[in-house]
Amino acid sequence: MEQMPGVFVSVDGPSGVGVSTTVRALGERLRTAGVPLHLTSEPSETDIGALARARVHVDTSGPALACLFAADRYQRLEAEIRPRLAAGDVVVSDRYVPTGLVMQRLDGVELDFLQAINALADPPDLAVILTADPDKIAERLQRGGLRSRYHRRPDISVQETDLYRDASLAFAAAGVQVLRLETSLYPPDTLASMICTRIEALRAHRHTPVQPASELAP
Repeated sequence: MEQMPGVFVSVDGPSGVGVSTTVRALGERLRTAGVPLHLTSEPSETDIGALARARVHVDTSGPALACLFAADRYQRLEAEIRPRLAAGDVVVSDRYVPTGLVMQRLDGVELDFLQAINALADPPDLAVILTADPDKIAERLQRGGLRSRYHRRPDISVQETDLYRDASLAFAAAGVQVLRLETSLYPPDTLASMICTRIEALRAHRHTPVQPASELAP
């Protein structure tokens, strides 16, 4: 049986928008459909990821923190993402470069620096950017409890929403297929179904053999 090509999907969005919930629903739908799947998340559970996660909560400069997360991202690419794609899996990453282009900007790090340290990271085949009304996101954060120093800012949801919009535009300008979804309009299962439709289209397109030039219709 011919192996279907791998597809790399990233899912990002402001804190409290439902990224992990959507990824879980997407994973369940893909598994039910019999699609070979590998779920991964950022930061990873490796020593590099653990260090990056720990330094978020202590006094660490924005550039240093950005480099730690970029290092963890490159290690995941080498150890997880690229091998699973080569095996034909759909790889879904709970956060990826778009988050890297947002969070350290909240620490005042310039976008050019963030783009430079992530320049060698493989672009996803599909970048899903989740969004919602900032007031609704702020309510979710309050209900769930403040999880990091960023969440103590009263306007954090507005800032993140604006920065993720900028990140999605930058990815689209670079030729990456971007899917923006409003989480307050649809339940997780519906969001997962919408993402699955895009994934199926990507897999089908890549599986279609290229017709030799000699066989092309005039």
